[in-house]
Amino acid sequence: RGLRVVGDFSYFLRPRLSSMATRRALSSCRAEERVNRIPKPSCQNRRRLNLGSRRRMLDIFAIFIANLLGSAKSRFDGKGGMDAALASDYSRPNVPNLGSKLADIRNRVITLPMYECQGSYCIEYGIQGKRFRGVLDTGSPFLIIDGTACSRRWGCFEGQGSKTEFGDTYERYASQEGNVQWRKGQVELAGSRFSDTVFGVFREVESKGGEGAALVGLVKDANRGIRPTLLDQIKMRSMRFDFGEKSISLSREPLINPNQDVVKTIDVRRMGSPVRHYIVRVDHLSVNGQEVRSNIPILAMVDTGTTGLYMSEGLFYKILPESKGFRSCDVAVKTAGGQVHKLTASRPDPYFLAFPISFPWLDEKRAHIVVLGLAFLEKEGQVTFDLNGGKIAFGRSA
Repeated sequence: RGLRVVGDFSYFLRPRLSSMATRRALSSCRAEERVNRIPKPSCQNRRRLNLGSRRRMLDIFAIFIANLLGSAKSRFDGKGGMDAALASDYSRPNVPNLGSKLADIRNRVITLPMYECQGSYCIEYGIQGKRFRGVLDTGSPFLIIDGTACSRRWGCFEGQGSKTEFGDTYERYASQEGNVQWRKGQVELAGSRFSDTVFGVFREVESKGGEGAALVGLVKDANRGIRPTLLDQIKMRSMRFDFGEKSISLSREPLINPNQDVVKTIDVRRMGSPVRHYIVRVDHLSVNGQEVRSNIPILAMVDTGTTGLYMSEGLFYKILPESKGFRSCDVAVKTAGGQVHKLTASRPDPYFLAFPISFPWLDEKRAHIVVLGLAFLEKEGQVTFDLNGGKIAFGRSA
């Protein structure tokens, strides 16, 4: 879910393999349709995905080149380089123990270790006693595992859980999309067990870059009528990312210090979103040191499942001709105490790349959205979310 540097580069390096696989699937579909003389829905999906993938590949490749034009220097010297990231990601010998950090639900707090995986942060958890990994994603609401293949990295779905009353759905995320089956079972987070928790299983998936289709969605509130979110099911009130300690805490009690200044979030469900994303109002936006002026509000989504920067298409293509590549971005937000807090990212960070994104529910005549990933968030040290109160605290409390 979101731009992950290693994954996106594999997308650029291997588009032909994906295209050939898609063509073989389409050929099989066409043959079956000729025999049965009726359209097959999955074939329609594959046709749409094939066309979308080609367009997406061309668009993203052009934008990728524009990003690189901002500086001739290699982007991958920081954080150990791309080769080092690949080596560390794939050479991890063993999965850490599920209970490797204290987790006591009686104390109403769960703290889990998180570790880097493909430019994002992952945790481990259990379903019906089996281990799985997933990307921590504050931009999506559901716990979803990859049921298309067994792997040492993400785990192996072998029919865990039981059926639910929810029918299969087609889910779209920034890094993958596909058919999801909904099941329920006992989910374990560092020794704390939650029975009858609904989770999704990708049964067919189309990758948009990167590997794996495992997400730990951390958006709590959703509209009625859709599947239950993970955090709503396990009754969490707040969460904290500690990038220095490489841990995430989920709590049934407030985690924000009462004296700490906060930024209030906006419930974009009033704008048509099916879930309450963690979105704040932008006071000032600058790209490459130049202020971006807009006649409509600019909003910022805090998204740990993204590495760099996304912008809604109308804003991105407005800025692109003048920016000639995104070398830096400063996003200033106002706190409840009237102070201005600035979130920044720049090209020396190998994770900082900028891409456009489309939100089906967003009317860009009313607002623009920028999505802030780890390139912005890691510098804060800690990011704490009050899930019930609609507040975010950036940085460590005094």
